Amino acid sequence: MHEFDVVKSLIDELLPKLQEQKVKRVTEIRFRRGSTFSEEALLQAFSVLSQGTPLEGADVKVETVETRFKCQCGHEQTVTADDLIGHMFVCPQCGQAQEIDEAHDLELLEIVAEV
Repeated sequence: MHEFDVVKSLIDELLPKLQEQKVKRVTEIRFRRGSTFSEEALLQAFSVLSQGTPLEGADVKVETVETRFKCQCGHEQTVTADDLIGHMFVCPQCGQAQEIDEAHDLELLEIVAEV
């Protein structure tokens, strides 16, 4: 599960900064995800990885940006995590496979914390 690794990296990078700022508790955290980044996996990974940290129990808000696919055959659609095989999308109309570069995009937008 690539999403778990992405969330883990983000939290591993964030925790020292929270400690440095003497954050006791994060009350809200906002993310922006590409439509190919599973929101369910994001929430599960965040729940597991935040246990015992100032992030535990934070209200997680997720904004979604659509990842669009346009095939040479003319087929167009928004791609979701369920449409991918790894980083690959297979056009349902012609069967052409294409790598989706944004397949695991996740961006931290905001943290609301108590110091």
